[in-house]
Amino acid sequence: MNPWVRGIGKRHWPRRAAIACALAASFGVSAQPLNPATKTEATNDADVRPGERLSTWLLRQPADAASPGLAWRVPQERLAQQFLKNTLLVRIESINRRAPRSEQADRLSLISWLQALPITGRVALGIVDPRWLQAHPEEDPVLAAGQQLVAAPPNLKTIAVVRPSGELCHVTHEAGRTAWDYVAACEPRGPSDWAWVAQPDGRTARVGVAPWNSEPSDEPAPGAWIWAAPREMTDLVAASEGIIKFLATQGPSPQGDVSSAGISAQPGAQQPSAPAPTITPSTTVSVRPEVAPQYNAIRTSSNDWGETGLLQTPTARMGQAGDFRTSITHVSPYTRLNVMFQPLDWMEGGFRYTSISNRAYEASTTGQSNKDKSIDLKLRLMRESAYVPELALGFRDIGGTGLFSAEYLVANKRYGDFDFSLGIGWGYLGNSGNIRNPLTLLSSRFDRRRVSSAQGGETNFGAFFRGPAALFGGVEWRTPWEPLTVKLEYEGNNYKNEPQANNQPQRTPFNIGFEYRYSPGVAFSAGVERGNKLMVGVTLSTNVATLRAPKPADPPQPRFTPQAPQNPPGWASTAAEIEARTEWTVQRIAPQGSGVHVWITESNTVYRQARVEQIIAVLHRDSPASIKSFILHYNERGLAMHAQVVDRGEWVAEHYQAQSPAEARAASQRDYAPHQDASEDRLFLPPEKIATVTATENAATASAQQYTAALAPWERRTEKFTYGLTPYFSQIIGGPDAFMLYQIGVQATVEYRFTPSTWVNGALNWRLLDNFDKFTYTAPSNLPRVRTFQREYVTTSRVTMPVFQLTHVGRLSEDQYYSVYGGALESMFAGVGAEWLYRPWRSKFALGIDINHVRQRDFQQDFGLRDYKVNTGHATLYWDTGWNGVMTRISAGQYLAGDRGVTLDISRRFDNGVMVGVYATKTNVSAAQFGEGSFDKGIYISVPFDAFLPKSSKYSAGFAWSPLTRDGGAKLGRINPLYEMTSVRDPKAFSFAAPENKQPKAGDNILNFENAR
Repeated sequence: MNPWVRGIGKRHWPRRAAIACALAASFGVSAQPLNPATKTEATNDADVRPGERLSTWLLRQPADAASPGLAWRVPQERLAQQFLKNTLLVRIESINRRAPRSEQADRLSLISWLQALPITGRVALGIVDPRWLQAHPEEDPVLAAGQQLVAAPPNLKTIAVVRPSGELCHVTHEAGRTAWDYVAACEPRGPSDWAWVAQPDGRTARVGVAPWNSEPSDEPAPGAWIWAAPREMTDLVAASEGIIKFLATQGPSPQGDVSSAGISAQPGAQQPSAPAPTITPSTTVSVRPEVAPQYNAIRTSSNDWGETGLLQTPTARMGQAGDFRTSITHVSPYTRLNVMFQPLDWMEGGFRYTSISNRAYEASTTGQSNKDKSIDLKLRLMRESAYVPELALGFRDIGGTGLFSAEYLVANKRYGDFDFSLGIGWGYLGNSGNIRNPLTLLSSRFDRRRVSSAQGGETNFGAFFRGPAALFGGVEWRTPWEPLTVKLEYEGNNYKNEPQANNQPQRTPFNIGFEYRYSPGVAFSAGVERGNKLMVGVTLSTNVATLRAPKPADPPQPRFTPQAPQNPPGWASTAAEIEARTEWTVQRIAPQGSGVHVWITESNTVYRQARVEQIIAVLHRDSPASIKSFILHYNERGLAMHAQVVDRGEWVAEHYQAQSPAEARAASQRDYAPHQDASEDRLFLPPEKIATVTATENAATASAQQYTAALAPWERRTEKFTYGLTPYFSQIIGGPDAFMLYQIGVQATVEYRFTPSTWVNGALNWRLLDNFDKFTYTAPSNLPRVRTFQREYVTTSRVTMPVFQLTHVGRLSEDQYYSVYGGALESMFAGVGAEWLYRPWRSKFALGIDINHVRQRDFQQDFGLRDYKVNTGHATLYWDTGWNGVMTRISAGQYLAGDRGVTLDISRRFDNGVMVGVYATKTNVSAAQFGEGSFDKGIYISVPFDAFLPKSSKYSAGFAWSPLTRDGGAKLGRINPLYEMTSVRDPKAFSFAAPENKQPKAGDNILNFENAR
C-alpha cells in the first residue's frame, strides 16, 4: 500500500466514520448512471452507440476529436476513483489539524476544490487515430451502454499548475519547456523537489525539479496538470501521487485566457473551484524568459575495482536492480577482472580476480603471476533527499584472502551535473591514516587491525573497522558532451603498506580520470593515479532485469479471426504445430462436451505464459465453434502437476478488442490443482464448468458421434527410446596452472522409458579440444578427496560417461512426491538414493529430504568404482519469500566427505526470469582442516535463452563461480531433483515474461500505482 493511503484509520474515530461514509458514497455512485440523460440508444453523433468500436465513433466526429485528451469514461471504474478521492480528502483533513495555523486555510481550500471535482470513470486510451485502430482491433474498444466518450476542448494552449490551496495557475504552453519552467512561472511559495505531471491522455509521471534530482523528462503537453507541493509541506508531498492520479481522471486541464498571457502570477488570485471546461479563468501567465536548468541524469560508473565509484575510491551511488557489469582495469602492477551485479536496488555485490604482475603464484608450475580472489558487498543505508546525502556502507575483499580488505562509509550529494562524495575508509582504503580512527573513542580494540589467516576465505569480522582510518572523496562531472564524465578524487591509501611487501611510490594522493560511454553497454576509462601511473580500463554492462529480445526467427503468430474455423484441420495437425511453437510435448488432445483437453509434458521452462498464448491461439484457430473452453493438463513423468482452463470467449474478446480495467478484472480463474485421485488418464474440469465429472464423461460419450474423423480424440504414439547430440563446454577459472582451463566437446544423450514414470538415461562426453596439458595441480586436502581429484577426473580419458541412472518417480498424495534412483549419479560418484518432497500447490513453502549411499567412481568415468563410500543426504526447506522475487533454500545434512553442516542459498529471480544467487556452506570442519577458502561458497546466474536469443527456446544458460574447489561442504550433484520437476506448481510459474514495453495502450488503468515512478 502507498504511504499516502497507509494509516488513515489508526488514531481518531472521525476518520473511520469518514471512510465508512466514503465507501457508502462510493457504492451509491457506482450504482448511479454516469449522466441522467444517458440512454441505451444514441440520440446524436456524439453519443455512444452500444456495440460500436471507438474507431467507428471517431469517424463520425470532427477530426479534432481524435486528440490525446479524448476521455473514455467507464461507469465500472468510478468506484475505485471515488475511493481514491475520499481517501485523499480524509488524509488531508486529518493532517490539517496538526498543520500550522497559517497553512490550515490553504488545506481547507484544497479540500473544497478536490471535493468539487467529479468522479469521471476515465480509462486511458492509446493511439486514437481511427484508421490505425481499425488495423489494430486489439487496441480498439467495443463501447457499451452507459459509457461516454468526451472529446478534449479544441486548441489546448495552457497548462494548469495546481497550488497547495487548490488554486489554478494557468501557464501558456511553450515548446521545449520543462515542468520546472511551469512551476517557476507560478511563483511557488517555496522550493519543490518533485513535480507530478498528468498529461492530457491520462498518463502520469514524477519529475525531479531540484538541483539534486533533476534529470531529462518528457515536456508537459498543452492541457497537462502539474502538482508540485513545496518541500516543507511534507504531508502534501506524501499525498502527491494520489492527487495527480485523481487529476488525471479529469481529462485535460481547464484552459486559461491566453489573451492575458504575460501577466505576472498572482498567488492570491481567486480561481474556479472546479475545472469545468465552460469556465474561462481571467488570468494566464507566461513562462519566464530564462529557461530552467536542464541537468543530465546521474549515470553510475565503475571504478578500478568494479564498484560504483570514481577511480580508486567507491561512492554511495547505486545502479538499478538487475545491473550487471564486467570490467578489466590496469594500473601497474595490478590488473583486475571485476564482475559486479545488483540484485536489489540497495545492494551491490560481486567478485574479482586481481593479477599482481610482480609477484608469482606460489602453487603455479607455469610461472603465472599471483591471482588474488575477493568478494565485495555494498549496502545503501539512506537515499539522497534535499538535505540528506546518499549514504552507503561497503566491504571490499570480505571473502577472499583479505590482501585488499577494506571497509568504508561514504556519502554522496549531487548539485546539478556535479556529484560529490566524501567517505571514511579502513583497511586498504585507510592505509594513509590521515585521521584518527573515530571508533577508538569507543574502545581501544579499534586501534589495531588483525591480519587475516593464511587460509583466506574467512570473513574477518575481527578486523572490521579496526586500525588506521583515512578520509577520501572526490567529484564526478557530467560534461555537456553526453558520453564524457570527468572524475577527480583524493584517496586514502598511501601505498606504503601494500600486501606481499609490494609497496608503490606515490607522488600525490589526487587521481584524475575520465569515462567515455561509447554506447549504453560499453565504456572506456583512463586516468592518472598516484601522480605517476596510467590507468586504463573497459567496462561492459547491461541490466539483466530488462533483457528482452524480438523473435524474428520464430514462425509468425497464428492468423487470428474471432470466428471459429469452418473446416478444422484435425488434432494431429494441431498437436504438431503446438510442439513446433513451444518445444513442449503434446501427449493427447480430446474434445469432451464443450471443451477440448490437451495433455502436455516436458514443459519445464521459464517463459510459460508466452507458450500458453501460442497454444490457445492454435487451438482457437483449429477448434470448431462447439468448443467453448480449452483445458490444459500439465504433467511431468506421468505425474499430474497443474491444470488450466481458458474460456474461449474471454480469450477472443481480450485479443479482439481493448478492455477496460473492470473487464480485465472480471476474467475467469484459469489455474487449478489436479484432483488428488487424478491420473493423467482422468479428465479434469473445474466445478463451475460442469456439474460432475461423471456427467461430463456421459455427455462426451453421447456427443462423440458428432465429431468427424479429423476431430476424433488424438493420442501420440509412445516413444520409449530418445537420443540427442549437443556440444558442451566447461571451464575452470583462477587456478594456479592457468587463469582459465577449458574443454570443448560433444555430448550424446540417450533415454529409455519403461513407463512414463520409470526411465533410464545416460550421457557420453567426447572431449575434442582443451588446454589440459597445462593442468598439473592437484589441491592439497585434509579430508577424503571427494572433489579435489578434479584434475584426474577431467584428464584421464577423452571419452567419459558422466551419468547413467535408472529413476522411478511417484505421487504419494496430492502434495507429496517421491523418487528412487540408482546408477552413475554424477561424474565422481555412483550409488543409490531416494527423495521425498512435500510441495502444496501454489504454496510458498516446500520441504524435501534426500538420502543416498554412494561410492566414488574411477577416474575414467566408466563403470569402475574406487574404495571410498559414504552416506550422504539432506533435509531442505524451500521458501519463496514473496519479497522482490527472493528465494531461500536451507539444507542441513551430511556431505560427501562425511562432514555435517548447513547450506544457505539465497537467490533473486527477476520478472523476466533471470536469476542471480549466492550460497555458502558451513560444516563441522574447521577452517584449517578445510584448507584454503575456509568454507565452501559461490555465486551463480541463470538467464533464459528467451530473454536474449532471436528465437524462442525453453532452455536457460547458467554460470556458477566458486573461488576454490575443496572437499568440505561438497554435495552430491543429483539429476532430476523433484523440486525442479514440480516447478509448474510454483505460484509464479506462469508470471515470468519479457518486460512489457512502455507504450500506452487502450484500457490502461489510470490509477495503477505499481509503475508510477
